[in-house]
Amino acid sequence: MRKVLPGTCWLLTVCCILFGSVTHVSCNSRVQQVRAIVMSDDLTPPEMDTMRPIPDTIHAQIISAWNAFDTLEGRYPEDVDFLNKEPLKSRLTKLLGDTLGIFTQRFQVTPPLEEENEVLFDEGYEPGFANTEAAAVAIDMQDDIIYAGVYAGHQLRIFSERGDTHYPKKLQTWIKKFKKNK
Repeated sequence: MRKVLPGTCWLLTVCCILFGSVTHVSCNSRVQQVRAIVMSDDLTPPEMDTMRPIPDTIHAQIISAWNAFDTLEGRYPEDVDFLNKEPLKSRLTKLLGDTLGIFTQRFQVTPPLEEENEVLFDEGYEPGFANTEAAAVAIDMQDDIIYAGVYAGHQLRIFSERGDTHYPKKLQTWIKKFKKNK
């Protein structure tokens, strides 16, 4: 059996400490820290976005401005002064501009308000002109977007805030009804 000399133990200990510290220092060297910073500062998006929205996206809650509208389902718009409630009134005025008068004229006869998937919807028409002079409004209370449609003089016009074209299902059904009449 070989004897281990005290100097050999000391040399082995020094080598272990030395190599350990060299490895440690090289992993956290300034060069690697700088390289990590450069890599994290490069935030250019990829050329093609592969993210696809899916229907199970979680939304925290209804935008607080629409809380008062959440209780209107099943009620008639004229009974609750629907088109004059804020923030709908001011935002609809801004959205429709000069078309607001035509819209309200075609919103005289209406069924009760409907709510489906946090979207409040109603349609109306001018008395005696159900299939030729109509209007519709949809409020997406989760995404905070107002959509409106006007069918006048055999011309269908759709308005939406932020130029959004992901129309709620009820509005899509309403649009199809008038596309058939063309």
